[in-house]
Amino acid sequence: MQADQVDVGGARFFVRRWGEKTSPAVFYWHGGGGGSGEWPHFAPALEAAGYAVYAPDAPGYGESPTIDPERYRTPAVADLAIGLIDALGIAPVVWLGYSWGGNVGIHTVVRAPDRIKGLALLDGGYLVPEDDPDYDPAATLEERTAALREEIDPDEHWDAPVEIMAMAMKGSNEEPGAPLLPQVEATGIPVLLVHATEPPEYADLRGRALARFRTGVPSAEIVPVRADHGIFEAAGGDVRRIVLDWLARNA
Repeated sequence: MQADQVDVGGARFFVRRWGEKTSPAVFYWHGGGGGSGEWPHFAPALEAAGYAVYAPDAPGYGESPTIDPERYRTPAVADLAIGLIDALGIAPVVWLGYSWGGNVGIHTVVRAPDRIKGLALLDGGYLVPEDDPDYDPAATLEERTAALREEIDPDEHWDAPVEIMAMAMKGSNEEPGAPLLPQVEATGIPVLLVHATEPPEYADLRGRALARFRTGVPSAEIVPVRADHGIFEAAGGDVRRIVLDWLARNA
């Protein structure tokens, strides 16, 4: 693995790379907790299969400095991602995004379809906040931060302060990717969705979200894995196999 810092649009990104620069590029955007617990589950395997994996720390995560709060709006984050892909000189890429990274990926495809040749969503991009019966659209950032602080396990490792995670999740909730799915379908870009199936009490909610996803992107390949939202920990081997198979057919 190699790493570098890249300046884009007033933001500085710390970017890790597995594989050779001349290999087909897979661009990974992590979930709302950060990527340090995610990359080990797939990056070495993709490198071994002949791909170059580029995995930035999002602003405020890991080694990347934070940005102004308003720039955590999902379209603004997508614009930064587009600028980063251009600065790295790797377009067109396959976008691989987990959770928050799926929403950012959908916005990126819609804003710059010429930079993306495939979109792989890992339990992300198919839900909207209103799917959660407890979602309060009127909640302030301070209230969301306080609620997130109560939810997270203090013994777990996170790549960013809770305030940064709350800003990222606020931006994602207020401008989710799911409403843009028909525009993704119109690009003709191949799409993969790997989705969790657990816990069973979420089955009805998830079923409605998947039906909406199928309507928005009828050409997408949809694959379930027996796992909760933490799909890497619960089903990392299955996720790797599914992604590698899809890449072999679409990258």
